[in-house]
Amino acid sequence: MKTHRKVAGVAAVLLLSTVVANAGVADAKPPPTTTVVHNNWKDAAGYNAKWAAPYGPGEGTETVTNHAVTLDATPFTTSADFSVFDHLKRIRISTSSFAVPESGSLEFSVDITAETPGTDPGRVINGCYGPPGWQTGDPCAQPYAQSTIEGQQAGVVLNMINFETGQLFDWFVSGGTVFALIERLPTTVTGSPGVGLDKAYTQIIKEAPVSSGKHSLSIRYTRGGGESSVDYYLDGKLFTHVDNVGVPLDVQGVPFTGYAPSLGAGEQLDLDSFQIGHGLFSLLDAFPYQHPDRPDLSVSIPISERLFGQGATGTFKNFTVTTKNK
Repeated sequence: MKTHRKVAGVAAVLLLSTVVANAGVADAKPPPTTTVVHNNWKDAAGYNAKWAAPYGPGEGTETVTNHAVTLDATPFTTSADFSVFDHLKRIRISTSSFAVPESGSLEFSVDITAETPGTDPGRVINGCYGPPGWQTGDPCAQPYAQSTIEGQQAGVVLNMINFETGQLFDWFVSGGTVFALIERLPTTVTGSPGVGLDKAYTQIIKEAPVSSGKHSLSIRYTRGGGESSVDYYLDGKLFTHVDNVGVPLDVQGVPFTGYAPSLGAGEQLDLDSFQIGHGLFSLLDAFPYQHPDRPDLSVSIPISERLFGQGATGTFKNFTVTTKNK
């Protein structure tokens, strides 16, 4: 009887060990948090290996130092009265794409120091409803005028970009303010298939004053279990949160600044990956940016209204990418 008990006891221990071992294999998960430093360059060659210029060199200058880059265009000297091409004064896109966990989050962070000399908060931008090419002094049957905030006139920007769908999350930093923006650009801009004005939108979520000097900015996209949301962090504190990414804020009934009302219901997106963008921008145009499907909403803004002495200088340091699994 004692022998049988010993054998049974050994068998039980072996069985328990096997179960535990197998459970360890079955339950093996990726580490809960992974952080990648994306600013480990030492010179211009190292910087250019990490950051491409798919939309051309842009205007201004680029000064690369150890782990940092300063972009300067003061004042802005180029403009375009067509689509969104006036917006990109200088932009760089990461050569790497970063995956979003099936259930978890992907976060991009950077420290930004911004100066935007020549901006004029509240400045009214004048134009004319109609096709591109209108100039001040020409006859205008339907004038356009819109007050603008500082960051629209000139901004130092962090972008979180999904090129497959045209979905973007953006931080705009100016000399005295910041704002968070969410947008899905149409097929006519990005080439992403199937994005008409029923799905495209550009909306400034929230603006706030900030002191001059360095600020830490983060954008975190989270998905899984039916969730698809984005959080914007300013200096380590939650600035704003948006659920149902892909659905315009006004469609959801979420308060926002009012720029710009959507034209369709959108659709909730489940996003697999993002690239990082950073650069110098303006945002003076009227949505939907002379889209061919809505010529009645097309607005022409002349160069004299786009360039009035404003510009931007931005220093970017400490790019990091953080992945968290739920």
